[in-house]
Amino acid sequence: MDITQFKVMVPGSSANIGSGFDVFGVAVGIYCYFSFQPNPGVTYLGKDSINEDIAKNIVYISFQRVLREFKQDVPRYGIWIKNHIPLKRGLGSSSVAIIGGLSLGYVYLKCINALKGDIENFDVFKEKIILPLGIDIEGHPDNVTPSTVGGFTVSNIDGKNSYFKLNVPDNIHFAFVIPEFDVSTKEAREVLPNSYTKEDVVFNLRSSISLVLGIVNNDKFLISLGLRDKIHQPYRAKLYKGFEKLLSLKIEEISPNFIGSFVSGSGPTICCVFSERPSFEEIEKIRNFVSKNTNIPYDLQILSIDNLGVRIV
Repeated sequence: MDITQFKVMVPGSSANIGSGFDVFGVAVGIYCYFSFQPNPGVTYLGKDSINEDIAKNIVYISFQRVLREFKQDVPRYGIWIKNHIPLKRGLGSSSVAIIGGLSLGYVYLKCINALKGDIENFDVFKEKIILPLGIDIEGHPDNVTPSTVGGFTVSNIDGKNSYFKLNVPDNIHFAFVIPEFDVSTKEAREVLPNSYTKEDVVFNLRSSISLVLGIVNNDKFLISLGLRDKIHQPYRAKLYKGFEKLLSLKIEEISPNFIGSFVSGSGPTICCVFSERPSFEEIEKIRNFVSKNTNIPYDLQILSIDNLGVRIV
């Protein structure tokens, strides 16, 4: 069996959705692909640049982690990566790299017949092996979980690795404004306070419940309430160089289809949420708004929701 014929496909993700700091996340239709190559080292094609020293590459490190769990020696394959996800922009690139490496571990173990029982099934392997290891490596679950299982996820509901998955209504659409500069997760976490007022905590509790109920009931008013936040977005706004003004966009400035906006992950990407697929005129209004508040280049992508998560293609 030629192991290089298998490719792992991992969707990006948007996390910390509005009031759901470190809890909510959704898998989105922007992808990174991983495979083995016969020659050692890393071949990288795609957005931005990565560390191509294989010993320091997080994909390869994650691949090795799986093999250690199953007490297998590390083979001398290299790693091939084709990436469409901007790095350090709030679309889950680091989690995707980890999941890609862990999934390559499954491919290798499957090819050498090292898997027994129910974990031979990739869907089971995702739940029992990839998800807990991915969360352990990344350190928080809100990106790892949706990119692994797909859909909108409420992560860490038992304080460990359990999650609840919701399907986002088909009419809800996400338009991502992706600036041409990065913000590291470390930097974004350092600006957060060590404590919050009771009023702010209660505000976010109300908002997070509203967001979940809004998705379950396809209620755009409840979703709009759920995008409000006092835990992370106000403190991180100064990192976003004008793009944070999108968080204050009003329905009357765009259209009745506009629901609200939130910081994707640690930013600087901002997601604008619509109750129908946004029209050219609605997108043009967002572009005009951005142009008034910053002169930094950016991309704007309307991304679908990915309900499958990582898969082998």
